[in-house]
Amino acid sequence: MARFRMVDKEKAPRPAKQSGRLAARMREFNTYVEQTASSKDKVGELMPEEGETTRGISLRISRAARRLNKNAETWVGKDGAVYFEIK
Repeated sequence: MARFRMVDKEKAPRPAKQSGRLAARMREFNTYVEQTASSKDKVGELMPEEGETTRGISLRISRAARRLNKNAETWVGKDGAVYFEIK
């Protein structure tokens, strides 16, 4: 089990900054969510590329929606694409 203790704020290490690549990916998925949220009669579709998983894409969409104070419903189609609707 993890051990818990309180430490002075000054003694705690600084939070790690996001890498440029991570920030770019977050902006990319934020854009997908914003574009889909503006459409009432369409849903988003993302097809995984080599090395990507449907689970990873679904998580990134859900996290982007949460960052933008929105809810995302994701599902995987029989074609292997990740579909999502922003509510």
